Amino acid sequence: MIFNQPLQQLISSHLDPELNGHSRCHPLYGYLPQNSSAPLFIKREDELNANVVGTKHRKYLSLLPALQHSGICHVILIGSAHSNNVLGLSQMLRSRNYAVTALVKSPGNRALNGNHLLLNMLLPSESIHYISHQAWPFVQQIAEEAAQRLNQEGTQTTVIPEGGYSEAVLPGILTLAGDLQLNSEQLQTEFTDIWTDSGTGVSAIGLLLGMRLLGMTQPRVHITQIAGTPEEFQQRYNQFEQWLETLMETPLPSQRPEVRFIRPATAASYGSINKTILRESWTIARETGLLMDPVYSVKHFYTVKHEMTLNPPSGPQLILYNGGTLGMSGFQSQLASQESIV
Repeated sequence: MIFNQPLQQLISSHLDPELNGHSRCHPLYGYLPQNSSAPLFIKREDELNANVVGTKHRKYLSLLPALQHSGICHVILIGSAHSNNVLGLSQMLRSRNYAVTALVKSPGNRALNGNHLLLNMLLPSESIHYISHQAWPFVQQIAEEAAQRLNQEGTQTTVIPEGGYSEAVLPGILTLAGDLQLNSEQLQTEFTDIWTDSGTGVSAIGLLLGMRLLGMTQPRVHITQIAGTPEEFQQRYNQFEQWLETLMETPLPSQRPEVRFIRPATAASYGSINKTILRESWTIARETGLLMDPVYSVKHFYTVKHEMTLNPPSGPQLILYNGGTLGMSGFQSQLASQESIV
């Protein structure tokens, strides 16, 4: 992974050299409004890792080396029963012989399907602890107390918060901005706008901070906020900004790209799926050849379509596909019947 010099010097020693950090970018045909003055491109973060959903792979580029260098042998993960991050990281950790405990929010339906099924295939039942909705606000404290007990017993243990929100993922998430520069150079195209989505916001924050580090004030960045609020996003951004300035040992450049937050155009509540999203999943597949996860990527692409229809863009547009086909695994029956679920 070779990026522009300032970024390369800062993060290269923190990244796992065996993991892929480059995803391709190509023209997007179909589904979104086609306009000769605004050519469309898609960045295929879904191709980074066949077993990890999309851009979450970038978090692990630096998280895994950080765990190895610290001597950790047991990792406690936090997330929902269908969390892409918990599932993806569990695979990466188990393949490297780490012990893994997952604290998951107790689902309303304990049926094993989708990511919940795959997580149970990866981890034995005694390694999955269900936390009630009432206790979930205290899950970080529960995890830290469990880690403290294990450390006192001589097992070096750490906690990875929900969504991978930790300082150790910072160098990895910064690679997205550098990779976008490579795509732009390869395509000989200067993008006017970038369209991305956000759950916990960690990957989108990495993009914005990486752009600042590289002095990129363009393109504009539109963020479909699948979960959380702009205020919560800003709080996390501020924390990662502090971590980055500590890593750099100097303040970040003050200039930054323009950012715009967008609410999903349908099924705005996090995790909700409706008939529109199910229908659009089929339409996107037929028109673009892309099989997309409904909760994040289809909702994001539908929102981008809605925005571009209302306000036709000008200049080259880049849409990030941050999800992956693996994220569809819990929705086969709904997609087959096109029945809505909430």
